[in-house]
Amino acid sequence: MPHFPWQHLVLNPLAAFGILLTLGVIGGQIANRIARLPAMTGYVLIGLIIGPASLHVLNEDLLRAADLFVNLALGLALFESGRRVDLRWLRAERTLLLSTLAYCLLVFAALCTLLSNAGLDWQSSTAMAAIGMATSPIVILEMLREGRAEGQVSDRLATATALSSLLSLLAFAIALGSAHLLNNHPPEDSLLTPAWLILGSSLLGLLAGLLAIALNHWLGHQRQQQTVLLFGLIALLVGLAGMLNTLPALALLVFGLATRNLRGGESVSEPGLLAGSHFFFVAFFVAAGAWLQPQALASHWPLALGYLLLRSAIAMLFWFLLAPANCLTRRRGLWLGLALNPLSGGSAMLLSMSALALGTQAGSAAASMMAVLLISELAGPWLCRLALQQTGDICKEQ
Repeated sequence: MPHFPWQHLVLNPLAAFGILLTLGVIGGQIANRIARLPAMTGYVLIGLIIGPASLHVLNEDLLRAADLFVNLALGLALFESGRRVDLRWLRAERTLLLSTLAYCLLVFAALCTLLSNAGLDWQSSTAMAAIGMATSPIVILEMLREGRAEGQVSDRLATATALSSLLSLLAFAIALGSAHLLNNHPPEDSLLTPAWLILGSSLLGLLAGLLAIALNHWLGHQRQQQTVLLFGLIALLVGLAGMLNTLPALALLVFGLATRNLRGGESVSEPGLLAGSHFFFVAFFVAAGAWLQPQALASHWPLALGYLLLRSAIAMLFWFLLAPANCLTRRRGLWLGLALNPLSGGSAMLLSMSALALGTQAGSAAASMMAVLLISELAGPWLCRLALQQTGDICKEQ
């Protein structure tokens, strides 16, 4: 009996990436046209359907092979998020900087209290609370692009997102150091771990920024070459940060900040880079959906719901009260708080980094965080769009 190639057909990584893109676009359009949901929600739902927890079209090995594209998408978003922070403008709008700092500290304290009372140990509580401080740069940037958002709230949202991500990563590194200490690891681990994560990542980002400025100045007005150069530096930075066991997200945020704010940074231009990065973003959201585990909700849904509701309530109340100080009406401040809802896209990766430090409760913390992410990935983009529509930054027809 003859044997045909399709009888033992096994997907390879390139075919898996093609499936991520093709089905992602289809799902995004269905969500947008029929259900009037953000395309991002469609991408995540398609991932959830074809992932290991459902139809198993893509298994865990193929998803890990697609990590290259996912990490590049996250890198592009974090770089662009860092580019949105103008330190000269923040000096004039110092209240926004202080407000974001106070908001992040309040969220951290509240989530820590909730998680500790729910039975998680101090190490897991601080790690999960640090993650909860951040808003997802990739969701916010894609929402601003998809909705062509413009206005006071959008500007403050982009800046607050970058700052909250930066503060979240710093808090996470410190939480990781304290976890090493509380789990009786060598004292040098408790000091060197956060120091290396923070200083090593920041140094990598700063060096990449200086190199980008110098090379872009040398290239002159060759926009295509500048786009290729920036993409190459982002890919290099993602790879190096992983190889050196630093925080890629922090390195990329600092990279973006450096190219925006250092002398000569005006020579760095990224429009071509962002225009070509959308397919990476689609792959990111579909892969994020594929990694979700709906079964985590069965036992962890009360904690996940409490975590998200507390975080959203604090954001809305805080920005409502501080809206006048940030040159916003109270109504716009309330909606800004809701727009900050989406959780950081790298949350799962951060928690996997902390598995060794968290010890015996790492599994429970990971399952709780997976339940949180499942709800946030599906509801976050819709809540963000709703908030921006209410402020008028996005047309309600979109």
